Amino acid sequence: MAYTFKNTEINNEKASNFETKSLLYLIGKSNDRKQIEYVTFDCFNDVSGVNKSHDKIWDIQSKNEKALSPKKIGEYFFTLFDNYISGFSFKEFIFFCPVLKSSYKVDGSLRNYKTSNIQPGTLIRIKKGLTEEVERVKGKTVDYTSKISSFISMITIVESDETENEYIKSITKFKRIDLKTDDFYKSVFNDLRNIQTTKKNTCIENVTITEIREVLLFNRHLPVKDIELLVISRIIGCNIFDFKAIPLYFSPFTDGKDIEDKKDILQECNSNLSRAFFNKNSNRVFWEICEELLTFFAANTSKDVQFVYDTVFSSYRPRLSYLDELTLKYLISIILEGLE
Repeated sequence: MAYTFKNTEINNEKASNFETKSLLYLIGKSNDRKQIEYVTFDCFNDVSGVNKSHDKIWDIQSKNEKALSPKKIGEYFFTLFDNYISGFSFKEFIFFCPVLKSSYKVDGSLRNYKTSNIQPGTLIRIKKGLTEEVERVKGKTVDYTSKISSFISMITIVESDETENEYIKSITKFKRIDLKTDDFYKSVFNDLRNIQTTKKNTCIENVTITEIREVLLFNRHLPVKDIELLVISRIIGCNIFDFKAIPLYFSPFTDGKDIEDKKDILQECNSNLSRAFFNKNSNRVFWEICEELLTFFAANTSKDVQFVYDTVFSSYRPRLSYLDELTLKYLISIILEGLE
């Protein structure tokens, strides 16, 4: 089984903004977000998700065009359809677009739906647009009518009516979204968009792969955890897992220890935090702890780590035994330095 990359290109900023929205939808809002381990850019499609075992792909075609006509929608379905008949295992086909006209839909209030929610007359015109595009690209030698009908029923249409900030907030796992300003969230969105753009600055046009995992060889992807790490690092003000020295506010808890003991303490604290963040079963607890601490610091100026620990964790206890007192004080110290 082989897959050849076609029609890969570097898109303009407007398209990139919308593609970044589709990326954040995939990992922050979609029903299957917990299954997605990697996100690829302009490989299988504008944005695609790949699971940990590299045997499923979530495919997104994004089009940021106002007033899309049914025929144009059908034309834009082509890349999704081409992947549908490719032989590779695609879990879902998503068309990500601005809000479509209510007259196209049975229930105009829905923002995430299958084509069964499209009015019959509109759906006929969409199919016609797709059929004409298939014939234009592939010719008329093969009759794709039945495959087009099967494919159309599988498409998920996702209408985007939220801001860039709201999409970024969806992956923070914070209950309170007002911990940072809208300008802050916008800047994080722009950072992610710029990383996404640089990932597309390589040429893979007409390159062929035989297994899904081979797409990772081109460095046109990001692990989902790296995206979460970017966001939490920007929120805290530093990369928690890149901290090499003893945080200034943590030094009272290591004073009097010899060098090797200090190294062991730092390694243990880092290991515990990494375990909490990178394990999907405990990741939400990590975000909850950070939210509790950031909420405290938003209302208090104290830099006394012991006082912060006693205050915050008197009423909230993490559900993970390895996030012990010393590890939490280490985290508090890092956040204090990041917020300065």
